[in-house]
Amino acid sequence: MEALLITAVPARGLRSGLRNITAATLACCAGTVGVATAAAPAVTSAPTPPQTAPQAPPSTDAATVAGLADLGLAMLRQPGPVNAVVSPVATAAALGMVHAGADGATEHEIEALFGPRETGPRSFKLRLPALLKQIGSGPAPSPFVMAGRVWLDQTIAAAVPAGYSHRMATRYQADATRVNFKDSEAVRGQINAWTAERTAGRIADLMPPGSISEATLITLSSAIHFRSAWDQPFDSAKTEALPFNTAPGAAKPVATLVDERSVLQAQVSGTQVLALPFGGAGGAAFALLVAVPAADSDVQALVKGLNGAELARWQAALQPKKCQLALPKFKISPKATALRPLLESLGMTTAFSPAADLRPMLGRTAHKVHLGDVYAAAGITIDEQGGEAVAAAAATVQSKSLAISPPCVVDRPFVFAVVHRATGTPLFIGRVGDPALAE
Repeated sequence: MEALLITAVPARGLRSGLRNITAATLACCAGTVGVATAAAPAVTSAPTPPQTAPQAPPSTDAATVAGLADLGLAMLRQPGPVNAVVSPVATAAALGMVHAGADGATEHEIEALFGPRETGPRSFKLRLPALLKQIGSGPAPSPFVMAGRVWLDQTIAAAVPAGYSHRMATRYQADATRVNFKDSEAVRGQINAWTAERTAGRIADLMPPGSISEATLITLSSAIHFRSAWDQPFDSAKTEALPFNTAPGAAKPVATLVDERSVLQAQVSGTQVLALPFGGAGGAAFALLVAVPAADSDVQALVKGLNGAELARWQAALQPKKCQLALPKFKISPKATALRPLLESLGMTTAFSPAADLRPMLGRTAHKVHLGDVYAAAGITIDEQGGEAVAAAAATVQSKSLAISPPCVVDRPFVFAVVHRATGTPLFIGRVGDPALAE
């Protein structure tokens, strides 16, 4: 699951009654897109047009998928702990919510994150929403659930253009509710509680003290949660402590899932790539991808040289082969990280400056208002039962083959991704340097 928060603040020195925007809490894992279930009063300034789902592209949009992967890898390259996970889908969706309310250079710079000017607008206006819809399609109940909400200060709700409300509903399934941001701590608690409820309690305090104030004008929030069992669960009785080489010459025992089974695998430029499918209703549409660097390389070099096209190449090369699988269990807990420096380094600068143009979002109240920062938090758990199945107790006993299969052992730092198999979309991308750490 992942959560993202974007804050917007008025230009320094502004003495008018202008307020902050806080835009987009996002929590992600993977699955079915759905409107938030909690009841909320709608904005009454103008009727929101009926929701019409964007049409899915006629075929998988490889450019958009590669753009998502490149964004996630850029996030993963930022300095951080030895174990880390990010969600490019969550981040892109949050930026899409801002993009839907931006104009001029602010809009174009967000679009450029997904490619040149002639393709970027289509990515945010059509392709990303259509991809989210495609990822969420399939048998119910789905392991991927997405909800969105727009939190509007009661003093400006009538000023929000109806077109923006319509775009939020059709592209990101966001409903709306009015709040009184003068009671900033109460509203912050309300938004955090909404986020926690939609991320199974894993992201309970996304918005830190001070992120909401009396100057706040609008908050755009979205939550995505993924949970699925494996297609073939691991027998917990076989889990054992096996050595994991956290660094050359430095091994430590870590709890490792062990089984002999058919595994999708490939060797690509010396990198060992494995894929384990999830299962259950809708779960078969997703898989955990694991990549162990070549013997003469490491995780840092692998992440630095990796891009969306190479990630797609990995998936295309996978073939089923029986092996003696050994995969460490791991857990990465959510922790908020500021993304503004990264986004500015990628060329998204105007949105954070007094030159930002957010009139499509805030109408006449948007004068000299700009984004403040972007915060992201992501977490994942992989165990015997599947992904995000921390409390699951089921186990399946497999009959052993008498033949000895070759090993596919993950015993040193690796890169992983949770992917949507039909499109190749990376919902999460991360690295594990020490599975014994519950970061």
